[in-house]
Amino acid sequence: MGNTWYRGRAPATIANVGPGFDVFALAVRGLADVVSLRTADEDVLTVEGVDARTIPASFGANTAGIVISAMRKLTGIREPLEVRVRKGIPAGRGLGSSAASCAAAALAFLDAFREARALAPAAVLRAAAEGEAAVAGRHYDNISGALLGGFVSIAATNPIVLARQPVSPKVHIALAIPEIEMRTAEMRRVLPRQIPLRDAVSNVGKAATLALALSRGDVRLAGRCLEDRFAEPRRAPFLRGYEAARTAALAAGAAGFAISGSGSTVFALCSSRRAAEQSAKAMRDAFLGRDVNANALATLVDNSIPLRVLLGRSGPRFSLVTG
Repeated sequence: MGNTWYRGRAPATIANVGPGFDVFALAVRGLADVVSLRTADEDVLTVEGVDARTIPASFGANTAGIVISAMRKLTGIREPLEVRVRKGIPAGRGLGSSAASCAAAALAFLDAFREARALAPAAVLRAAAEGEAAVAGRHYDNISGALLGGFVSIAATNPIVLARQPVSPKVHIALAIPEIEMRTAEMRRVLPRQIPLRDAVSNVGKAATLALALSRGDVRLAGRCLEDRFAEPRRAPFLRGYEAARTAALAAGAAGFAISGSGSTVFALCSSRRAAEQSAKAMRDAFLGRDVNANALATLVDNSIPLRVLLGRSGPRFSLVTG
């Protein structure tokens, strides 16, 4: 390795995507974490960028360090490393901040150590999930989206059974990112243990249809399928300005609206760049009207495949099935 820096980059992700609690994720363009590493005399880790002061900077406590330890265990590679984590995704906003650091660390390790590329994609996914488990619980939606890009649908995690597909460029995304933290672990505690059968049926039907709509670029249908009857009704009361932002997005021309992950970011699906820009600004202004500062972003799904190095000749649509 010498003194060369090796690098991994992973995008922000929208988990759940409305009705797909813990099983759907979309990678989005524009926001990302980058992890760089090189050999050193001893392990050392630094954090810079967005919210850096709030994120652990010790190797054993930072999600990137935890993932590198998991990758070492899988490969037997023990070289001490200097690790730099550059945060581009704010923490506690429902954009997969911790998952992006985890994914970027795994990708940097693969970039640095050629022998690690003998690992199966599912093994890397599990190693990256170790870091996510330390801060947000052992769920695979954000981490799968961050490593595989596009739209990911997870059928099972033990063994891993998932599908990945690109999303049509006809689907535009409007984001409003409030300056409110809604930590995943806390927001999972407000969820019900049971739900009525009619709500379960509604979520299953909308989730199945949403997956088809995203692939086809049917924005109107996808927007109609963002309704969630499980998590969002319980989390929305914790997000000041939620109803105002929803009303504003739909009035601005969005096809549908939902909370990103556990919040506080909200997103809307739109049929054009202009509609996405208008919806993002409308949501931002709605939060401002409730004394909540927020940033607006119009973007697209990131259909690149960060873990491409392990996927050989797989096309843009593929599955991972283990066990």
